[in-house]
Amino acid sequence: LISMDWVDGENLAQLLNRVHRLPPSQVSGFAFQIAQGLRAIHAANIVHQDLKPGNLLIRRDGTILITDFGLARSALPDDARISRPGDIVGTRAYMAPEQLAGLPADARSDLYSLGMVLLEMLTGTTALEALAPLRLQWLASDEGRRRAWVELLYLSALDSVIRGCLQPDRSARYSSVDEILEILELADTESKALAAPRAPADGRSVAGFRKWKLSLLVALLLAILAGYAAYSRRPGSRAAQSHALYAQAVGLITDQSDASDLKRALNALDQINGDVPDVVGAFRVRLDTLIRLYEQTQETQWLDRASHELEMPVATRLNNSERTSFQARIDLHRGSFEKVVRVLRGNSALLASSEQANRLLGRALEASQQIDSAVESYRSAIRLEPESWRAHNDLGAALFTLAKLGSARKEFDRVIELRPDAATGYENLGSVQLALGDLIAARRTFENGLERSPSATAYYNLGVTAFFLREYAGSLPFFERAGQIRPTSDLYITGLADSLRKLHRSEFARENYSRAVALLNDLARTRRLTTAEQCRRAIDLARLGDRMAATSILQEFPVDIKSKDVAYARAIVAMLEGRAAAANRHLKDAVRLGYPKMLIELSPEFDDIPP
Repeated sequence: LISMDWVDGENLAQLLNRVHRLPPSQVSGFAFQIAQGLRAIHAANIVHQDLKPGNLLIRRDGTILITDFGLARSALPDDARISRPGDIVGTRAYMAPEQLAGLPADARSDLYSLGMVLLEMLTGTTALEALAPLRLQWLASDEGRRRAWVELLYLSALDSVIRGCLQPDRSARYSSVDEILEILELADTESKALAAPRAPADGRSVAGFRKWKLSLLVALLLAILAGYAAYSRRPGSRAAQSHALYAQAVGLITDQSDASDLKRALNALDQINGDVPDVVGAFRVRLDTLIRLYEQTQETQWLDRASHELEMPVATRLNNSERTSFQARIDLHRGSFEKVVRVLRGNSALLASSEQANRLLGRALEASQQIDSAVESYRSAIRLEPESWRAHNDLGAALFTLAKLGSARKEFDRVIELRPDAATGYENLGSVQLALGDLIAARRTFENGLERSPSATAYYNLGVTAFFLREYAGSLPFFERAGQIRPTSDLYITGLADSLRKLHRSEFARENYSRAVALLNDLARTRRLTTAEQCRRAIDLARLGDRMAATSILQEFPVDIKSKDVAYARAIVAMLEGRAAAANRHLKDAVRLGYPKMLIELSPEFDDIPP
């Protein structure tokens, strides 16, 4: 058992995925905290060996924590350790040359990894040559003059730290993290003095700095900046307000953010009345927030706004891969599955480098009933990013669709291992347990998910479990709460209607079936319904007594279509028409096509059908 603090936030990799890079002042603050953590680790004679953005957790208050000591080793010569000389342990992009060569790592190896992390925070890349252009960008920025000076002062200190950390020969690196902390402390002190209102004559000079190297950098910096005062065109208060709003928006957006968090973040972005340092980064955040709002609410207004934003001039400043990925996300939600498949398959360079692009292709293939091909796309995503919990989750869902429950369970276990603080892995693992017939274990797992995130999905899953246990009255509050959180979901409304029907509250059940059909009809006006959605509409119409309309929908599918959803819907309609033999035949087809047999045996819906 490993007991860890609860960290309400996200890791640095997730933050950088959204905003691409951070201003030097923020990087310096994070660098100081990470360096303090490393000082404590090294003082305990421990070498981390795997310092990288994914292992740095950021609380909402800005505190950054070093985590994941699975590859750590003792620096003491006689202590037992997991790794042996010749082993290569760690993440290659952040590993020191001596680690890649299979030599024992020491504290200076962690400093190399720190340098790579700081470089990525500043530039969005791990290429050292990307540092130099940052100076020109800040010199030519529309920030207030004093703000630009402060950022460039931090940048100079970080430049020195990064280059000192990334020396190929470890003997040329800093001897300890204390040297890094001293540089960062000095830069912070001087930047605060620079940012504060100046006294008429306080006698302060660059000569008062404690380190001659940093003194020279600052002197050169101030001399250069003197010639760029004309770039400061905006009032400081306006820029400060924009910075505060941008920081507020970014702080609200995490993997755990619900619709209210995302709306508050979008509201903050809407209020920005000045420029932010990274206009393109802010645009990325805005686009991602709009698409995530659609995913949370299914309200088409957010998708429409995202489409509109992607037509704006600033969108041309995104690189082609980013624009393609954003457009694919929008097209996927609009039901243009073939277009997504065609565009992504036609961009081999993007698929060779982007985990997200492979996941998007997998989802489009899955929606087009090409499940086996979708599985391969998800596996490609995992090969590119082995620690992507989203890719493992998507792969697990596809395997679940193929009725490969054991393999799906392994993927969802991996999701929980990678993201134990998120509800997703528990929700999907519970679905596997439900399909295996272990209702009690499924309920316990769904409750674990609910403890982590009171999401609509978590409440719905608990409602389904209670329904299968014939606890119809007990299922109502769960379905009702799921529908309150996401009132546009026909699935949650239908669950409520099913329980009301079993409780013989026929009028209220019909009212909710009608609501579900209306929601699907509204959705059909904005995009093409998926096969599963069309089947749900047919079942709801059949429950309302309009079996002719239900049959008409199902007849639109080819007779030999290989879809468990279609076979299951045909079984329900046949059962309601009293055709028990046909219902049994369709149920056998559904099982053959991947519908969990145990769910049919346990479902109250088929209690009256002879086996």
